[in-house]
Amino acid sequence: MAESDFSALWAGFRGAQGKDRDRVIVGVAAAFALVASANGKLEQSETARFLDVVRGSRLAPPDGATAAELTSAFESLAQVMLQSPELGRSESLRVLSDFGFDPMRSEIIWSATRAALVADGQLDAEERRAEQEIRAALQIR
Repeated sequence: MAESDFSALWAGFRGAQGKDRDRVIVGVAAAFALVASANGKLEQSETARFLDVVRGSRLAPPDGATAAELTSAFESLAQVMLQSPELGRSESLRVLSDFGFDPMRSEIIWSATRAALVADGQLDAEERRAEQEIRAALQIR
């Protein structure tokens, strides 16, 4: 997958019109998928927690159709990141760096990152590395 192909993945989080939801949902997805894929596998609990975070942050409505759309988008993103970890990592960090100058959105994404860290009930070195990279990209001290 080329870097340019990620734009379709990111658009999947914004809704049918590509602007139905705030762009911060893309940052949340990037951070969550980076952490979730860090250990080389995606757990069902991580996908479920992603939906919980998005709904709890009011980034998307709680209806079934939206949940199905976001589940599909998240699982597609995570699978690409599992298949091409370095490309996925660099693309996610690129997206996250766009939020580094927006303290409010950075905090939403950072909160999602913390939720992602505990989503699968275990914390390993790869997830800690992803956490530090996200912190740096978001310019959080």
